Amino acid sequence: MMRNFLGRSISRKILASFVGIYAATYLLTALVVFTGVRASIIDAETKALSELADRKIERLASALRQNAVNLRAWSELDVMNDLITGDIDKRIARALEALKRQYGLEGDIYAFDGSGKLIASSSSGPLASAPNGMPLVWTTPGAGPVFIDKHINPLGQGETVAFTMPVVASFSRNYRIGSLVLTYPWRSIETLLFEGGSRILLLRTGASPQVLATDVPAEDALSANSAGGGRPIFGGGAYVAGRSHSVDPIVRDWQVVTLRQTEDAVRSVRRVAMELLLLGLFLGIPVLIGVRWLSQKLTKPVVELTGYVRGVVDTGNLGDRVPISSRDELGTLAQSFNRMTETLERAAQERERFVHELESLNQTLEAKVLARTRELETANGDLTKAFDDLKAAQAQLVQSEKMASLGQLVAGVAHELNNPIAFIYANFSHLDEYVGELLGLIEAMRRVPADPDVARRFEDLVVAADLGFVREDILKIIRSGRDGAARVKEIVLSLRSFSRLDEAEFKYALLEDGLNDALAILHPHMKGRIAVVKDFHLNQPVPCFPGQINQVFMNIVFNAIQAMEGEGTIRIATLSDDPWAVVVIEDSGKGIPPEIIDKIFDPFFTTKKVGEGTGLGLSISYGIMEKHGGRIAVRSEVGKGTIFELRLPLRSQMPVLGEA
Repeated sequence: MMRNFLGRSISRKILASFVGIYAATYLLTALVVFTGVRASIIDAETKALSELADRKIERLASALRQNAVNLRAWSELDVMNDLITGDIDKRIARALEALKRQYGLEGDIYAFDGSGKLIASSSSGPLASAPNGMPLVWTTPGAGPVFIDKHINPLGQGETVAFTMPVVASFSRNYRIGSLVLTYPWRSIETLLFEGGSRILLLRTGASPQVLATDVPAEDALSANSAGGGRPIFGGGAYVAGRSHSVDPIVRDWQVVTLRQTEDAVRSVRRVAMELLLLGLFLGIPVLIGVRWLSQKLTKPVVELTGYVRGVVDTGNLGDRVPISSRDELGTLAQSFNRMTETLERAAQERERFVHELESLNQTLEAKVLARTRELETANGDLTKAFDDLKAAQAQLVQSEKMASLGQLVAGVAHELNNPIAFIYANFSHLDEYVGELLGLIEAMRRVPADPDVARRFEDLVVAADLGFVREDILKIIRSGRDGAARVKEIVLSLRSFSRLDEAEFKYALLEDGLNDALAILHPHMKGRIAVVKDFHLNQPVPCFPGQINQVFMNIVFNAIQAMEGEGTIRIATLSDDPWAVVVIEDSGKGIPPEIIDKIFDPFFTTKKVGEGTGLGLSISYGIMEKHGGRIAVRSEVGKGTIFELRLPLRSQMPVLGEA
């Protein structure tokens, strides 16, 4: 009986030891794999949600920024001067309705006069009443468009955001005649925000954060606490979150938070964990059977050996030795021990194979996660590039329209000034001739014999009038007036030549004429400060759109002028380098640092102060040269100056050009 109890006790201990070792090793390995994969998926999901939040906030900022730009342009329309008369002929109302149709506005435009009275709106229905004048929420100071955050539309229905813009009279920029208000319905912001299917929160940050919009279920209330890894808690359900703050001044107090339930993000990891658990159980069954069989094999010889040793102890025969042979108990125990060692070695090999399978599975999961992350990054890059290209194209189109309008205005002003300046310039020669005749007549009258009293009185009058000074000064006045009229005539001719409204077609033109016109127009910016050195050797017509090439000359020369804060020199050379016509414009300004010289042709890139440039001049110039089949290159050294080299084909190659 003692032998049976001893056998069962040893067998159970061996079985319990092997089961504990196997379970602890397997569970620890599975836990490490599960934790690592789960953390990787959470990090990747957080990054993807942050990128989605960046795109959401940028879309909101872009839409609102476009409304601000449009409102500024509408405030400068000539029709807005009718605010002074209360829009008695309804021109403002018709204009606002037309703008709403043309731009497809979802909100309305309201026009108030200087006293705050509502004059007109873009609504085609009856004019909404404002009994207390302009709503207080829309009454803001400032000279530019002012953004008004989420509020109830005082003259409409529902929530909205708005922009307010003062309107000044066209005849005096210091005379404010009213205000324009553009509303943007809050439902439109929610439409932009909630596209795509992710859970979204729009927050107003600051001392008292406020939820502005959300599609998170109402029962998931935002908690003050947050779990580790950037997972805010909503009503007890954990979410993975991505956040984005905009640097745009319009929505700088807004924050977009994109959410995804952690359960959805890690569902695949849970499935893998379940498969690992089942695999461990499946592998544990044969291990358990083998260990049980091995314990029985080990227990039997140990029990028999224990009885033999007890018998030796009981008899006290210390001289007895345990025979070691293949037939006795010790030999059997040795053989069993060797078999156990072999069995344990096989178990270790099986364990190594199992660990290797786990590592392979982990690597496969990581590879899939990395591949999916790269796909998301590639798609995001494509969307970002397409969006940037769209912004650049839109900006260049706006700039082109502005330049065309400016050209028409300049040409019209130059035409209107040309005739009166020509009259003034032509009449100075007659004035010079008539003044000479009058002065000669006075001298002749002084020499005519007359009564001494009369002669003395005449001389007194001459002395009182200071005839000598008048003679000298009037000739100076005529000469300076003639020079001034000639200078005005030269500027008018340069403006007419530079605008080249009659040269919108592709034709041959002298590049030197365009350079001279640009220098004449920019002369007030250089007078007394910058010297211009010309070295023209081309002097042959080049096929081009003259007006667009003149715009390139104007942009580069004006940039050179702005690069020189004090005195400086601009050198302009033209030459022929078959098959190219080459124009080199060099300045002695401060130069361009090497780290930004590759960015100067990018749209919106500028090193000028706010208000001094849009960052589109060189980008548009690059596009014009490229569409002409030409090239534009730049070399610069900090502290010494910059050289622009323009190359245009000498032979006619009609480019496919739209508005540059």
